[in-house]
Amino acid sequence: MRAASTQMGRFLNYRVAGWGTLLIVLGILPWFGISSNLTRLLFTALVWIIASVAWNLLGGVTGQVSFGFAVFYGLGAYAAAMGINGGLHPLAAFTISGLVAALASVFIGVPTFRLRGPYFAIATIGVSEAVRVVMTNLSFTGGASGYRIAEHGRFRPLEHYYTALGFSAVAVVISAWIHESKFGLSLQAVREDEEAAADIGVNPLKAKLMVHLLAATLTGIAGGVYARYAAYIHPQGVFGFHTSVAILLMPIIGGAGTVAGPVIGGFVYGLVQEELVAAFPQFHLLLYGALLIVIILFEPRGVTGWLGRLRGFIERIWRKSATASVG
Repeated sequence: MRAASTQMGRFLNYRVAGWGTLLIVLGILPWFGISSNLTRLLFTALVWIIASVAWNLLGGVTGQVSFGFAVFYGLGAYAAAMGINGGLHPLAAFTISGLVAALASVFIGVPTFRLRGPYFAIATIGVSEAVRVVMTNLSFTGGASGYRIAEHGRFRPLEHYYTALGFSAVAVVISAWIHESKFGLSLQAVREDEEAAADIGVNPLKAKLMVHLLAATLTGIAGGVYARYAAYIHPQGVFGFHTSVAILLMPIIGGAGTVAGPVIGGFVYGLVQEELVAAFPQFHLLLYGALLIVIILFEPRGVTGWLGRLRGFIERIWRKSATASVG
């Protein structure tokens, strides 16, 4: 028992050290003369990581596949933009972004979580499209023309970068805590079998609503951070179906249901997204769909699953070589 506890402690220490090293590297990277374009791409990846981690809490851990996270991303973006234009400090505006998205998650979650499987997924698509149409026709948000942020002062890329880095670190910490918590176990129970979860004392609807609220809050903040950086947003961009697909695709690429998967997927997508859109402006959504099918068919656990198999292969080779050298 003591040996198992010691082994688990070492594993946790290695994991904390790994995340800490990644955070330090990302923190000091801009000071090593990287290009402004790479800084921008890393900022984009960090924003996507926040949303990717958020979706994973609902879709990966809880098993509720939503195609409607663009609602929270877009509402967060508009809330922050309007708050900043109203004179709020950016952090206060981001707080409002999270609160607005959280409130929306309750109104959306209460009816849609009574549906299951594909019916829930279809319902989230319908809600997302309805919100996009409404926002396109609202005059005080600029309608289809979009909304511009008139923030005073000089544009400071590093400030935006470190804001995204800070919130992405918070999102990962929350995700790691949930994975190790009793609440996380209840979410996994809901994912595996809602009836069985209810039999052991878990309220499936309450659990889904709670994690949905948390995921929406993080996604809304991600939208707010992006909006302040972009200084211009429009409904088709932040509420578009492609945004929901991107948020869903990232954790699946990296490995849904894990802590590291959404981070890996966010980095991959954030760094290659612009190239894909530029190369295939009419077909990038089709490519995303094809990639999703390939991952589900051949590597459902994403990059983390592939890395796990690779590590197992290396360990087997290592053990064989060690045994041969002893013999």
